[in-house]
Amino acid sequence: MHHNTATIVAKKTSFISSLPYYYGWVILVVGALGVLASIPGQTMGVSVFTDHFISDLSLSRVGVSGSYMIGTLTSSLIIPFAGIFYDRKGARLTAGLATFFLGLFLMFLAFSPTIIGNLVATFSLSPRVVAMGVLTLGFFGIRFFGQGVLTLVARGMVARWFSSRRGLAVGLMGLVTAFGFSYAPQPLQSLIDSLGWEMALVALGTLLLIGFLPLFLLTFRTDPASCSMEMEQGMALRKQAKGASIGDALQQKDIGQARKEGRFWLILLAMGFWALFNTAFTFHIVSIFSEFGKTAQEAVSIFLPTSVISVIARFGGSYLSDRFPIKGLFVIFGISMILSSFSMIFLAIPLFRILFIFSYGIASGLFGMLNIVTWPKLYGRKHIGAISGFAMSIIVAGSALGPWFFSLIYNLFGSYKNAGLAGFLFTLALTTTLSLTKFRRVKSE
Repeated sequence: MHHNTATIVAKKTSFISSLPYYYGWVILVVGALGVLASIPGQTMGVSVFTDHFISDLSLSRVGVSGSYMIGTLTSSLIIPFAGIFYDRKGARLTAGLATFFLGLFLMFLAFSPTIIGNLVATFSLSPRVVAMGVLTLGFFGIRFFGQGVLTLVARGMVARWFSSRRGLAVGLMGLVTAFGFSYAPQPLQSLIDSLGWEMALVALGTLLLIGFLPLFLLTFRTDPASCSMEMEQGMALRKQAKGASIGDALQQKDIGQARKEGRFWLILLAMGFWALFNTAFTFHIVSIFSEFGKTAQEAVSIFLPTSVISVIARFGGSYLSDRFPIKGLFVIFGISMILSSFSMIFLAIPLFRILFIFSYGIASGLFGMLNIVTWPKLYGRKHIGAISGFAMSIIVAGSALGPWFFSLIYNLFGSYKNAGLAGFLFTLALTTTLSLTKFRRVKSE
């Protein structure tokens, strides 16, 4: 009986293992598409619909922001369970479910005015309360299945298919996704202008259900072992410097073991802070630049140069991650966060604006790269879903709290400079601690 089962499995995976090229390159392409497919659930995807939610659902900006924060925070609480599900059930099923429900929740938001009207008429409830409840549920769905699960699977899958060339793969993936994310608001706005915001959401949901869903079910595979293959099969092994802790961890640690390590929490603090800072700065950028007399157009103009620097930093960091210990990259990441926070205090000065653009771009690029390559290098590939899922929950929570934190600072002090000062002090202490923490694996691992 066991022999028959093995034969069936072999038949199912033989077409991939017998291909004349390494299937990991296909995984790289569809993994990048998976991240791009999550855009409707990402901040830049939601942002183009925000004013329409405010006007058509009769909510204030604070009300919409509150719904967004609650929905995002709630999603962060259960993302770790999605990571465990991914480890147990594999990439294809997890990504398939995420894509399906992301599409459905986009449809739900598209029909939210009708849903709100029916609920108010049937139960005689407050229109504002119902609108916030419906919007919170919709935000929870697109944030959990889009920003959370689909991104988690796509990135984790690429990490599991590459070892000595993971940095190269992540760098190539970053080139596509970084430019895709930067460009996304333009076609989304064009879609809204052509169809209206409700039908634009329907169109996005339909694209996910009839376009991306079949593609992911056809192409996604968890790792080479699930296809009866070896890691980087048919490719020449890369030599690594002796004594350098740059390969994958030899011991496969689970989330329980990872949580007992100080370095794990330091890494999460670094990742969570940047998610908080990056989202908050993006959310309030017009208000931040208005402090020293800059227009909205001048404010958003910094995104183009920062995107270019981010792509270069991500590719460069990915290249270095294949050749040097990961700790050094975290120290560089920390220094770039220190400079970003410090220069934000003096954004009115042109020289510090230039410093901010460079440091912000470097931090953004390294963040995207480190979020993929860190976990297999420190904890192995077996439990990458659970570990990266837990990390993603911290990142999502940071992105939810960031805009609120900056608003609180502004309300208390009448300026965003104190947010930069708080960030500077925090990242200075964090980076100092990171630099003194041992990352090198011991021989028993």
